[in-house]
Amino acid sequence: MDDRAWRELDPSHPRYRRVFRAYLAHTDEKERQRDHLLDVVDALPRRDVFVDAGAGTGYFTAALAPRFRRTVAVEPDPALRGELSAACPAAEVLPVPISAAAVPEPADLVLCSHVLYYVPEAEWPGHLAALLSWVRPGGELVLVLQHPGSDCVAMARHFGIRTPVLDGAAALLDDAAAGRPYTARRHVQPASLRLPDLATALEVSELVVGPLDSPEARHTVAAYLREHGAADPSGGFSLSCDQEFLHVRCDG
Repeated sequence: MDDRAWRELDPSHPRYRRVFRAYLAHTDEKERQRDHLLDVVDALPRRDVFVDAGAGTGYFTAALAPRFRRTVAVEPDPALRGELSAACPAAEVLPVPISAAAVPEPADLVLCSHVLYYVPEAEWPGHLAALLSWVRPGGELVLVLQHPGSDCVAMARHFGIRTPVLDGAAALLDDAAAGRPYTARRHVQPASLRLPDLATALEVSELVVGPLDSPEARHTVAAYLREHGAADPSGGFSLSCDQEFLHVRCDG
């Protein structure tokens, strides 16, 4: 179980995508995140332009786009852009990385959800500076990563895998804002994984701990799940996968 196995693997790789889809099929994470984001949108003073930075398959793009006049989706992965365009055909797609994107006009909301996992932390300052530069006065940048207190992050730590969390991004905000006034707040949105059996739990665990390509690795993770996963009477497991949001409101 080596974090390099996933971190060096393109997220569009078929195996990674299979495991990721299994994860999504057994969690309420996306629905809970969507509901929170809709509340955020409703509280914005203006709803004109929305930028989804690292839009992926377009789930959140499609959920939020109807609230805005214009939606811009930044997505460099060609394998994901097809699903993105199908999910939200009205979005203007920029097929480049965040660091190379030229957003056409200032945005009222910039969302960057679960993207920073795939960005080397040495490159976070430049990414945050770019994201903040796209936000109009009174607008908001929303960063999302898994909460460090979740069962999934605890599992990663147990197996020696370092999972990026939002503390690192929050510490960079002053420099990224380059003197621009802002206010920041955190929000934790509970979410859970409900895994009906051990085989499913092991498959989904690969997203957390990396590929389980040996009987020994599968046995070790199975033992961890039996000890730490909240078992249910049917023989399945439950793990928290709470999401942490960093809301950055640009005041000027």
